[in-house]
Amino acid sequence: MSKPRKDPATGPVPATIGPWRDEISAALSAPEPFDTRSIFHELNPHLKKSPIFQRPMEEYRPAAVLFPIIDRPEEPSVLLTIRSNEMPSHAGQISFPGGRVQEEDRDHTDTALRETWEEVGIERNYVEVMGDMGLHLGGMGFAVTPVVGVIHPDADFTPCPREVQGMFEVPLAHLFDLDKHIIEERKNNGVKYRMPAIPYGEFHIWGLTAGIINSLAKAVHDRRDG
Repeated sequence: MSKPRKDPATGPVPATIGPWRDEISAALSAPEPFDTRSIFHELNPHLKKSPIFQRPMEEYRPAAVLFPIIDRPEEPSVLLTIRSNEMPSHAGQISFPGGRVQEEDRDHTDTALRETWEEVGIERNYVEVMGDMGLHLGGMGFAVTPVVGVIHPDADFTPCPREVQGMFEVPLAHLFDLDKHIIEERKNNGVKYRMPAIPYGEFHIWGLTAGIINSLAKAVHDRRDG
């Protein structure tokens, strides 16, 4: 797939600004920052560790992901990836583009943008960074900082086959509808545990990805109710 067309002087033409951008911006810039969320322990206070580990996690590995909202003319959508079965962690799962913080990364935003380029081929100048959502601690041992970014609709995507098995988009309105968010029970190594999920057609978004979506959706709804 060809790379996005650029204007060397101005970059891509800004897309139409809708009220959803104002709501997200207000949520991200609220005086009270996003609290650190440990999604697994919130839902499973009776468990000292995730059932996939033999002992409690003593140190989380820093990572960052991009929460990529594509500013489609008809309605905004969120890009999600299906991780390749060859990946050492989260193989076959639905996720945001992202990964571990590297020494050369300047900050978590730099990590999220670099990983997005490496995984799905979106160039940095086609991403308008709105802000980050604080730390989200996952059951797999990662401390993830989600960075919200608006993707220009002219951007092309070139997924890396080694890392990405597939991609799809979900309407932002669907993800922000808290009635679509559920809690489901799972079992691993004989241990039952609860995880958040957001079904969408043939796709089943769950785990930390669903938890991150829930954080932003709740923050937007709190601002509406306030």
